[in-house]
Amino acid sequence: MRYLLATICASLVAISFGAKLPTGFKKCNLKQISSHQCLPNAIESAIKQMNRPSKKLGLVSMEPLVIPLMIMDAGNQFVTAQHTYKNMRVSGFNETTCSKAEFNYTEKTLNLECVVPHFRMDFNYEGRGQIMMISAYGNGTGWFLLSDNQLGLTFKFGEYEKKGKTYFNIIHQELRMQPKDFDFDLQNMFDGDEQSADRLKQVLKENARELYEDVRPGYEEAFGKVFASIFEKILGRVPIVDIFG
Repeated sequence: MRYLLATICASLVAISFGAKLPTGFKKCNLKQISSHQCLPNAIESAIKQMNRPSKKLGLVSMEPLVIPLMIMDAGNQFVTAQHTYKNMRVSGFNETTCSKAEFNYTEKTLNLECVVPHFRMDFNYEGRGQIMMISAYGNGTGWFLLSDNQLGLTFKFGEYEKKGKTYFNIIHQELRMQPKDFDFDLQNMFDGDEQSADRLKQVLKENARELYEDVRPGYEEAFGKVFASIFEKILGRVPIVDIFG
């Protein structure tokens, strides 16, 4: 599945090595990590504190998280439309809860299970193609809302040395997104032909689950890249020895 993703990376400041985690970030030592209790709370707390830019970590705000451009050819069966999203603003991370966070130092993997109750995307869009065998096109504003969006994230790490200190880097990531419900609105579909737009919106609502499953791999891959980019900025600034308490 092809996609082009221009993310927050371009707007982040250059990496400065040897930084430390902000004092408000909770730390877990290796013994606490093995208990499976400290790390979920620490990660959940860190996500909620990223609601404003951090010069120390070189991060922009995650509330909302702004993605300047995302172009996707999404879907294989029901959706064959190309989507272009501009100035996408993703919000809801301040409500994130994490039930699982398992770090394996030997295998260098981190597995997360979190829920974002109101994962909302607001954007400007352009689209053209077919949805459920219906020719569709549009250019306007819109939003998607995934209620109780369950996120499963897996990161695989490598290590490298810089200025005498060891850092993690992400060599692979995998995201799974499984929302319990969907809602959306797309303005100016069919160049303002409201009758045609209403018919298509009804088809979309009646077949929301099937349509989401068709486009899910593309969105998982794209947002997996976004989340990995954010995490990579932290890992690139903070040595391994300073990550653990």
